[in-house]
Amino acid sequence: MSNGTDNLANLLKTEQLDRLLFRGVTPQENELPRVFGGQVLAQSLNSAIRTVPEDRFMHSLHAYFLRPGDISRPIIFEVDPIRDGGSFTTRRVVAKQDGKAIFNTSISFKKPENGLEHQTDMDNIPRPDSLKDDSDRIQAFIKDNPDYRKPPIADAFQTFEFRTNGDLPSLRQGTAPPLQGFWFKVKQPLQQPFAMHQAFLAYVSDFRLLSTAMIPHGLRFSNPKLQVASLDHSLWVHGEFSVNEWIYYHMEGPVSSSGCGLNFGRFYTEDGRLVASTSQEGLMRVRD
Repeated sequence: MSNGTDNLANLLKTEQLDRLLFRGVTPQENELPRVFGGQVLAQSLNSAIRTVPEDRFMHSLHAYFLRPGDISRPIIFEVDPIRDGGSFTTRRVVAKQDGKAIFNTSISFKKPENGLEHQTDMDNIPRPDSLKDDSDRIQAFIKDNPDYRKPPIADAFQTFEFRTNGDLPSLRQGTAPPLQGFWFKVKQPLQQPFAMHQAFLAYVSDFRLLSTAMIPHGLRFSNPKLQVASLDHSLWVHGEFSVNEWIYYHMEGPVSSSGCGLNFGRFYTEDGRLVASTSQEGLMRVRD
């Protein structure tokens, strides 16, 4: 039986060609027309992680998507060791295809430490055991609507179980406030150090986030007049977590203007700890 967790871990752990040079690929199972942003994001993070001391963990990442990634070509990741300080380690990663940059990111690492603590609590969200699995909801919809064409999914290996709070993005009708969220965890356990759990979270952080600012306009990715693309992405990790356990991804899109939509996200454990935050601006153009 195929193990989606192991397959994804192998994909995100890029091949090391030299001390600061790595190579990654896009899986044949990919259904998208171009490299999924979460894939190149997580592969860049994993490449950088392997150049820093093991006792330092990523706490912030800031990235730009520069060109669409070609799914048929390998991706070369060049790691620049910008700084190795007493408290912080900084790495810059440039992902390239055919000699051109498709993605770049700056990543900061530090040792965990005790300090002042507070957080914004999770809203009154239904627990995952009270929600239906997303795949079951889609199959039930297809049974009643046999002409429905399921859109391509970003989860190439079907690694995760998803349980959405509210309407599924691909089935949503009409307009609504720019809020959405879902629970997720891996179907088979990830038995690797915390660094790989961070890479998995980075991968998931690109799921649906871009679509949040589309909700008030009644838009979906399937709209043939819609041109969308991720422009930049940031991720902060506030504490330890495990993707073997349920995590809730809360997303909101407070503004869209000048052909772009801005979105923010927060990751909560089932016991309500805020363990990571993210932001992303995306291109949103409706063509005549």
